[in-house]
Order: sequence, then C-alpha cells, then structure tokens
Amino acid sequence: MGKEYSKLTRRGFIGNASVLASGIVLVPPPVSKAFQSFFPKGNKRKYTVAIYYWPNFHKDAFMQSKKGIGWTEWEVVKNAKPKFEGHYQPKIPLWGYRDESDPREMARNIDVMADAGIDSIIFDWYRYDDDINGGVMLEKALQEGFLKAPNRNGIKFSLMWANHDFIDCFPFAPGKSFENAAIWRKGEVGQLAFKRHTQDAIESYFNQPNYWLIKGCPYFSIYRLDKLIRGLGSIANTRDALQDFRARVKAAGFPDLHLNIVDSGATLTNEIPKLAHAEATEDKIKVIRDLLFEIRADSATMYTWVHHLWPMLVRNSEENKEDSKNSAFGFKSDRPAKQEDNNKKYSEGKANYTETEILQNAHDAGIIAVDYSEYGARAMKVLDERLKDLGVTYFPHVSMGWDGSPRNYSMGMVLNNSPKKWEGFLRETKSWIDQHPESDGIVTLNSWNEWVEGSYIEPDTVHGIQYLEAVRKVFGAR
Repeated sequence: MGKEYSKLTRRGFIGNASVLASGIVLVPPPVSKAFQSFFPKGNKRKYTVAIYYWPNFHKDAFMQSKKGIGWTEWEVVKNAKPKFEGHYQPKIPLWGYRDESDPREMARNIDVMADAGIDSIIFDWYRYDDDINGGVMLEKALQEGFLKAPNRNGIKFSLMWANHDFIDCFPFAPGKSFENAAIWRKGEVGQLAFKRHTQDAIESYFNQPNYWLIKGCPYFSIYRLDKLIRGLGSIANTRDALQDFRARVKAAGFPDLHLNIVDSGATLTNEIPKLAHAEATEDKIKVIRDLLFEIRADSATMYTWVHHLWPMLVRNSEENKEDSKNSAFGFKSDRPAKQEDNNKKYSEGKANYTETEILQNAHDAGIIAVDYSEYGARAMKVLDERLKDLGVTYFPHVSMGWDGSPRNYSMGMVLNNSPKKWEGFLRETKSWIDQHPESDGIVTLNSWNEWVEGSYIEPDTVHGIQYLEAVRKVFGAR
C-alpha cells in the first residue's frame, strides 16, 4: 500500500491511507508552494482524464439574492436526510465545508487532482442573456479560486457552457420537480449575447497558459444544443454563429476551436427532429448526426450516465418489464454484473448493511433504486450505441453514481457505488479507449463535487481518497 500511495503522500496532501479508509476525519493539510507545470516539453501521456466541476460552493451574488446572505450549496448538503435504513446521507466532506473561491482551498484541489492523474478540470460555465450581474453567475470558483491559486499550472482547465434553464431546485419544494419548478434564468441566449460571452471566453480564458487545448485548439463544450439553437433562432443561425466563433478563435492565434457537444441522450436526440421540422430542414437534417455534421461539431461526450439511464425510466421501460422477472431492483443488463461485494458488510452511515439489504430497504421505502454494477454495465453498452448514432469523435465517460435526494429529486437513485466498482468501470473504459484510437485517449468523469447529486470523488469521511486513488491506479500518475 505504501508504494500505491507514494506519490500522493510524498507531497503531504493525503496523510495515512489506512486512516482515511477507516473514515476518520483528518485535519486539512497545508497548501503546497507553487510548483512547475506538470506538462514539461516532450512529456506526453497516453490518456487525458478530464473531470467536471460544479461551482456552487461559494457566495454567489445571484444565489444569495434567492437564498439569503451567505448561502452556498453546502447548506443543501448539510441538511440532507436519509430516506431509508442504510442510506448514506448527509454526506460529509473530509476537508470541511470549504469556500471554493479561496485560492488556498482551490490549490489543495489542484494538488490532489494532479497527484491522482487528473489532467483537466471542465468548469460548468453559466452565462445568460439578461442584465443580472452582466449575465454572469457562479464564476468565482474559476476567477477567484482557480486562476489565483499559486499552483494553477498544475492542471489544465476548460469550459462547458451550462446553458440549461436555471430552476429553483435548492432543494425542490414539495410537489415541485423539473417539470413545474420556477425558472430563475432562461438558458437560451440571443446572437448578441452569444457573441459577447464567447468573445469573453476567448479573451479571458482561452489565452490562459493552462487552458486545455486539443491539437492546439481550445476545448469548449455546449451542454444543451437544443437551447442554443432556440436562442439563436434557427439551425442555420447556429451554424453561422459557430462559424463566426471559430473565426474569432483563429484570429486570436489558435488553429481552430474544438467544439464539444454534451450528449444528453433522449433530450438531445428527440429535440433535433422537432427543430428541423419546424424550420423545414428535415430533408437535410433527419437525425442528430446530420446536425452535428452541419454545425461542424468536433466531438461529443456525456455529462453523466443518468441522462441516458434515469432509474425511473429504465425501470418502467418495456425492456425492463421483461427483465424485471430476474431483477427486483432495476434493469437487467445483457452483460453479467459483478457482485463481488454483495455479501460484505460495509458502512453506510451508522449501521452496517449488505448491498442487497440496502436495495431492499430502498424498495420497501418506495424508492426506485438500481445497483451501480447494473447501472454501469448498461452505460457501457450505451457508449457503443451513442458512438454509432452521433457519428463524431466520442470521448467516453464514467459517472461515480447518482443520488439527488438532497435536492428532493424524484427520479430514483443509484446505490452501492463503491470505489472498487468505480475502478472496475474505469478499467472497462480504458479498454474501450484502447480499442478506439480516434478518441485520442480522452475520458470525462462526473464529477469532482456534485455532492447533492451523489456523484463526486472529492474526499468524504466514509471513503476518503479511494475514488481518486482508483483514477490514479487505472490511468496512471502524471
């Protein structure tokens, strides 16, 4: 074990691994001194690991206007309640409820990520077409925390424009859900706002020395392509706006833009034919791959597996109705699920339960739940399907789990997502990359800190650094 943790412990950031595994809280270690970039000339890794970052753990002006002075989403994390016996809630961060806009705290994140072999952070980037704070929201984690950290060159970063409707879900009030919650800010932006925000991306971020480039081109991701099209007015307008964006990127001295589209599954696939039909372009754009070709998308990747595998939808699908004869708690994949931990007791809060007991407890409480083994096995199958459907370079993705109960999400949970199982799907994804050289060795992960959605690998008091260590073991240290 000493050798496995040698790099992590050498810099003094993790501490005794066996203590962490036991769930004992350690005092946060001191922040390191600034150091040279981990990207020396001529040193190329076979794999690039990029992780999503949800920046709602600092005092944002807009969020405080809605939730009160001093509010951050740590309040939702702290107030989470277990929904059944053995349900691990609330989740407790190992290093406390930190202010991510503090460069010292972000410096700790950078060091730990880099030591675990993570190459780039993909920040969720919120920009709007309104007059509230210049259309900017949730950006201090990047502006004040990350870019002012003394060791910022220890890791790359990039932007994913999270252009969805920003709704009141912190948490959902009783009777509210994604369908009927109040919309605080609209995701669509018009042409002037699109140009203004993308120009700011070029000037404020693309030119940073540690911005993530793919073959010299800045990586820029769009979360909701359908929202982008509706805001810009048409598919043709979107194509033209993106061409203009590329031209401005080239004028800034880059070979081109690397445009990534987040593959949100049914949301992406079902909305495109509607848009094409409304614009009478169905003769040219019939499926999503036609649109991605039209707008010159360079790649696609998932943000989270759950976009393709909502537990409620999966459980109620026709396929699952048939397979439910053999699986009481979720879908049954045609690939055998590994259940090596199924009969072992492990800690989920104060009491010990087997994985089977946890699923049964959730079922008895009326909660739709699936086991992470089956969930991940199905996701790996979906990966091959989406590669074929989208027709662009596909960067594979691995999600750590899903439990949106702190926000009162109603679509179900993914349970038993142990570090060992996470490592197994990282290894499967690595093998997939090896078989698809066109993916350039790139994989995205969800996520560093989606605490309220149960999909984070930032250390907590139960698993410590085990999820991070799994990334290092599979993809290698830098």
